[in-house]
Amino acid sequence: MEINYSGKSVLIVDNKLSELGALREILEQLGVKRVQVASSVNMALSLMRVEVYDLCFVNYDLGRDEKNGLQLLLEANSEKLLSRRNLFVLVVDTERSHLLFGSLENSPDTYISKPYDPVSVRARLDKVMRVKHVTESIDSLMDDGSWVEALSQCDHLSSMFPGLHLYLSRLKGIILLQLARYEEAADLFESLIERRDLPWAEVGLGAAFYHLGRYDDSLRMLNRVVDNEHLCVEAFSWLGRAYWAKGALQQAITLMRKAVMLQPTSPQLQRELADLAAQAEDWNIAIDSYRAAIRYGRNSVFQEPSSYFGLARALAHKMSKAGDTDELEGEVIRLLEDVVLDHQGFEEVGLSAKLCGSDVFRIGKVEGVSEQRMRDAWAMFQRLESDVQCAWLDAIVDASSDSPLANEINEKKKALANVMVTLSWGKANLKAMISFRKGELNSAFKLFREAHRLLPNHVGIALNLVQTGIELARRVADNSEVLLCCDMVLADIRFGELSARQQARFRSLAQRCAEIERHLPEVG
Repeated sequence: MEINYSGKSVLIVDNKLSELGALREILEQLGVKRVQVASSVNMALSLMRVEVYDLCFVNYDLGRDEKNGLQLLLEANSEKLLSRRNLFVLVVDTERSHLLFGSLENSPDTYISKPYDPVSVRARLDKVMRVKHVTESIDSLMDDGSWVEALSQCDHLSSMFPGLHLYLSRLKGIILLQLARYEEAADLFESLIERRDLPWAEVGLGAAFYHLGRYDDSLRMLNRVVDNEHLCVEAFSWLGRAYWAKGALQQAITLMRKAVMLQPTSPQLQRELADLAAQAEDWNIAIDSYRAAIRYGRNSVFQEPSSYFGLARALAHKMSKAGDTDELEGEVIRLLEDVVLDHQGFEEVGLSAKLCGSDVFRIGKVEGVSEQRMRDAWAMFQRLESDVQCAWLDAIVDASSDSPLANEINEKKKALANVMVTLSWGKANLKAMISFRKGELNSAFKLFREAHRLLPNHVGIALNLVQTGIELARRVADNSEVLLCCDMVLADIRFGELSARQQARFRSLAQRCAEIERHLPEVG
């Protein structure tokens, strides 16, 4: 089948603009007429938000202290800027290429090396384009989130094209993980690994084991990927989570420090390290990593308010112990202004910033500023719609506990009770609390799960769910499913965005989960 490139649009990402001529010439020979150029990951993302490119040629090394080509792939996929039907080609030296394809979902389609050879470039592109042509139906279904249909199509094409068995098995593994069919995914990846060395299958198997609560197996599998020096963000992330779930916080921190040394420009890894360090109250590591997460996360899908709030709270702990705090106080003020500016259009980020400021300056022993931030937050809260106020009620009550506003805010809490019971999540949460007080833990756990499903970002509900799960797990013999749910809920919480009281509660609950799990036999 002859591949027609004449109608294809191409994006080239390379900071060495002087070397673009050779690649442009090859593309012109192929018939490509539309070529755009970017010199950095952020510039490329800006272009990709405007136009979809059929082929992306991305240099892996884009300069010291700059995001690399693999990070562009990860961030573009996270932001859903890339279709699975498009071609992502990494430009990297042949001897390094085998270390950059360990990811299950964020691996390039192929690679080419400099100096560019027209014959080999054409051969590599043609080969992958033919495969993409065969799997176009699956790629379209996956892009649309039609996972069940995509799974069926994988099985159909496997019978038609036995030569594509490995490629289609990879797609099938991704789909099974998306469908939360973890046992089937584990069986598939194990069968593939038995036949040959496949780092991406080991990453998939490690992720499946993690979701099944088989943490020791997950650690064993993912450590193989990391020990073989594959640069895979997902491997480090799942591995760090598995250590954390086992209660091995210091091992998780050590691992993530290694991860950020290998990939210092990854905002995801920096934020995960910062959250772990903050849990361990290692404020110096937390401060450095939150700063890096903010720096490298700007203008990307990983630009998260939790990193700003986490840094502010870490600085507050430093303020409480330092002599001259003026410089630290100034940084916190600028930081809380930056989070609002960097997330314009998200009104609730402004309320979070006010509440965080009140919390931070109370920790830092700057009481006057703390109280003013509390008053600002209260004024902003009162302008919200009543249903939104209900979602923020726990946060404002918690922040005002030592404030002169406490009585006024508690009166508002009583007034909102009638609104709360009209909301589906509020009704489930209220019933859950009543059941918990009566000692009806099974009922409380189910109701908290329902409330959490309806309002997943409500930290108070999430922590109540975990606390109920822990109490339930202590009383029943078959508690592995309950504990696994607790682990997953805690792992999804951004530690940096929690208030000081919530952070203390999170630490206690995480420790209690890990203590129970140490006495459980591993399944599998």
